[in-house]
Amino acid sequence: MPKCRNSSRARSRPTRRNSIAQTSQLVATFILNAIWQITAITALALLCTKLLHRAPSRFSHGVWIAALGACLLIPTATVVLQHREATGRASDATPTRQPDRAKEASARATPVSFHSLSRAVSFSPRILNALLLVYGIVLLFHVARLAWFGYQTRGVCQLAYPRPLPPALSRIVEHCARSFSLPCVSVLCTADLSGPATLGFGRPLLLLPETFFLDAFPEDDLFSAIAHELAHILRRDFLFNLLYQIASLPVCFHPCAALILSRIAQTRELACDEIAARMLPTTKRYATSVLHMAQSMFTGARSNYALGLFDTNTLEERIMNILKNNDTSKKTRAVRLITVCLIGAASIGLSAFSLRLNNASRSEDLAPFAGTWEAKYKGATFFTVHLTLANGSLGGTCVLGERWAVTDDGEFIPDGSELSTHKILEATASGKKLLIKISENKIGDETSSEVVPVELTLTGGDQAEGRVVARSNSDTPPPQKKPWHFQRIGQ
Repeated sequence: MPKCRNSSRARSRPTRRNSIAQTSQLVATFILNAIWQITAITALALLCTKLLHRAPSRFSHGVWIAALGACLLIPTATVVLQHREATGRASDATPTRQPDRAKEASARATPVSFHSLSRAVSFSPRILNALLLVYGIVLLFHVARLAWFGYQTRGVCQLAYPRPLPPALSRIVEHCARSFSLPCVSVLCTADLSGPATLGFGRPLLLLPETFFLDAFPEDDLFSAIAHELAHILRRDFLFNLLYQIASLPVCFHPCAALILSRIAQTRELACDEIAARMLPTTKRYATSVLHMAQSMFTGARSNYALGLFDTNTLEERIMNILKNNDTSKKTRAVRLITVCLIGAASIGLSAFSLRLNNASRSEDLAPFAGTWEAKYKGATFFTVHLTLANGSLGGTCVLGERWAVTDDGEFIPDGSELSTHKILEATASGKKLLIKISENKIGDETSSEVVPVELTLTGGDQAEGRVVARSNSDTPPPQKKPWHFQRIGQ
């Protein structure tokens, strides 16, 4: 029994290594495609926000949120498409004795399919490992930073304390909450913030600095600040901001992802300004109040993860946005529709063009296949494979018969004694299988660019089975139902 357990563990190690290698390749594919796709998405979002410059800020805010979602979904869709196509090619390459009529009927019934137009790129294993290492370090850093901001925000919340509201402040809070149809809002005092802020999503809190309880601000200034913060609660901005930060973690390595997050934060403040400005008689009075508040708070501490009144440092843009006249004409609505269509079409297009990593294998995966393999028919050698492992890749030559015949039972056999030598162009390993691509040209002959894919499957220490993988061209022979038996005769 112990021997059985040990052999089972030994058999599971290659599978585990293959799973790790496949996952690493998927992550590397995600990173490589995200590098250029996120850049294109950001450029598209900038164009769309230019088209919407006369529209209310909530529309630009929606564009940047859609851009963040596209930054995550489009590279993911690219990886899924490539993996699905690779899986489909692998399943198509596996010969079966009986054709699957149901699949053929399904294929005929679905003539339209979506494929990724990929360009193959190659990197050495060291470069890919370094890329994954850097990505992991950057990801861990951003996760730790987000956790630290959450810890600081929790500390600010715990140190906040209830304090009786002055009559004017109490009246302003009640009026704004009633105007926004908000339930009772908990108001706490804090010494850790220089300006008002909101946090929480189940039972949101409004944190006010101690100066707000000392009648140090005019009533218009208090009204503007409270209305702005309650607009954050109305829009559930704290919850959505947390979701955006979490969603951005897989693409946190890209500078454009940071730009998108900053634009989400800026347009969020602009949207809240537009809501709060309606609480005062004129937008000019609201803009004046925001300026007064900024002059008294700019020297204070920032509010960490809580949503503060001046956390985005875009005061000039906010004032200009408050004073502008939003256009709600039919022309602007048409621009919005065009923007939505542009984002959707570009997203589909970006996912259709991608970079694909060549399936590079590691030395330890290739080592079991190195050596000289022979296949015999009626005692005579008709197929010899020389595989040499050097610099982390397998290469070599094949000596095989020039003419072949197919028996009634699907066995490929030599038709004559003439042999020719061909070069192995590529060899990739996956577990116990090795796919080698053999040039159709003899060595020294360059008349054809076709390759013959042959798959070797290890069946023992020095035993393997081989078969030709079916190709897609019209002169493809019928599937090879009976494999060749190879014997390793030397290293």
